[in-house]
Amino acid sequence: MSDTPWTIDSIAHALPHPVIRQKFLGEVNLAPVDQLQAVIDKWVRFVTEWEAGRPRIEELRDYFIKHGHLPPEYEATLIDVTDRIQTDAERARRGAA
Repeated sequence: MSDTPWTIDSIAHALPHPVIRQKFLGEVNLAPVDQLQAVIDKWVRFVTEWEAGRPRIEELRDYFIKHGHLPPEYEATLIDVTDRIQTDAERARRGAA
């Protein structure tokens, strides 16, 4: 993004997927006023990191189109993915408690 200050609308439009956009809007709308800046800061960091990673994502897309699969370092087994999903769910439960 340019030097233009972030707004709720500009953050929402910078998010890469409608589901993520809805999550952001829900968090902003439900955040207590004293925690609103922290929520906004978290999402600005997300967008900034997403934009910084975009060139690598495009490289991976091009690689996949050319070769029909991701580079070996990005391939995961079903067990790896399942373990990651379970670990993320466990962290989310702990964070919600």
